[in-house]
Amino acid sequence: MTQVDFHILPVLQATDRYAYAARLVAKATGRQHRVLLAVNDETEAQNLSNALWGASPESFLAHGRLDQEAEAVQIGWHDHPGDHHDILINLAADIPEYFSRFHRVFEVVSQDPDILAQTRDHYRFYQDRGYPLSRHDLRDRV
Repeated sequence: MTQVDFHILPVLQATDRYAYAARLVAKATGRQHRVLLAVNDETEAQNLSNALWGASPESFLAHGRLDQEAEAVQIGWHDHPGDHHDILINLAADIPEYFSRFHRVFEVVSQDPDILAQTRDHYRFYQDRGYPLSRHDLRDRV
């Protein structure tokens, strides 16, 4: 069964949320995992791509768009996950219909009121269906 982790950040800005997602990607790829990052649209995909390219001054996180390149890390806003099934980082407003094919799902929560409301709904959705949930509250680490 898919394990779902909620990472609760103390920040409001989308750029901080993308930067944190980049940290999750770096950790996952360092452990040889394949990652799909789900976003709402192409504009968000480009903003996230910029965050991944600039994640670290001494390196970058190689990635591609789901509809274009075959990389271990891909960004998509589509109704299909390609051949991914390892790790899904959901930054989209909705839970992708295909989430349950992944071993692990990460929901990155910022303090933006819209994001908070969406991810609270996501939490209830997963909880009501019996998925194992973990909360990582980073607000007390600042």
